[in-house]
Amino acid sequence: MNGVEALLWRGERIGLLGGTFDPPHAGHIAMARHARETLGLDRVLFSVAPRPPHKDASATTPLPHRVEMTRIALEGADGLYLTRIEETHDVSFTVDLLRACRAQTRAGLYFIIGADSLADFPLWKEPEEILRLATLVVFARDETPLRLDVAGPAALVAFESPTFDVSSTAIRAQLGAGDDAGLLPAVAAYAREHALYRAS
Repeated sequence: MNGVEALLWRGERIGLLGGTFDPPHAGHIAMARHARETLGLDRVLFSVAPRPPHKDASATTPLPHRVEMTRIALEGADGLYLTRIEETHDVSFTVDLLRACRAQTRAGLYFIIGADSLADFPLWKEPEEILRLATLVVFARDETPLRLDVAGPAALVAFESPTFDVSSTAIRAQLGAGDDAGLLPAVAAYAREHALYRAS
């Protein structure tokens, strides 16, 4: 791990926002900022999943583009940074990401998700271990209950507001139609420059 990456893991409370980021959007940034400010996190690290197990790899934008768009999205965002810790993973399971993070720091880890992900959480790989490794920070989504159905102890922070209902799936469809709404201007410019998300 290089010196710049090692500096990211210093501190007492570190937030993590993992995902495909296909593309990263204003909702991701807003969630990270709110969590950092409200919970007093030293920083929030964005980790771009190389190959999420629940998504079709052939339908996912190549990793270098997703990493670069995330880097661009985080430029000038105080306390929000990109970590490359997950890029060597073949398949991107959250529990493996958190184990890799724990190997780098003794800081408290706060894993940020939306309520839609919380609903699927019992189906994730080793959910009990995820709850041992990190505090879940959950943001509400419209019409999705804030409920954790995993047995055993858990540390959970649930924000009932604000809600962030912007989705990367919807933004990809909008981009295909030529609409940049919900996307940061610099990310939209990168997507246009590299002909990403064009309607077939």
